[in-house]
Amino acid sequence: MVVKSYSVAQHVADLEEVFGEICKYNMRLNLKKCTFGVGKGKFLGFMITHRGIEAKPDKCRTILEMHSPTNIREV
Repeated sequence: MVVKSYSVAQHVADLEEVFGEICKYNMRLNLKKCTFGVGKGKFLGFMITHRGIEAKPDKCRTILEMHSPTNIREV
């Protein structure tokens, strides 16, 4: 889960909602996997930054460097 907000007040409200849902459905968090207050980082193959969710540059580079098929067999 990623909780991102533009203001501190909104972030507190968003966290209350998320933790409320976690309690409601009797879910548990693995504290070894939880991270709070991160400015940017990798999550499920994406980069989370202050600008939003972006694709990882190395994955984009691989797709951009692929050559186009030249015959039917390569398709």
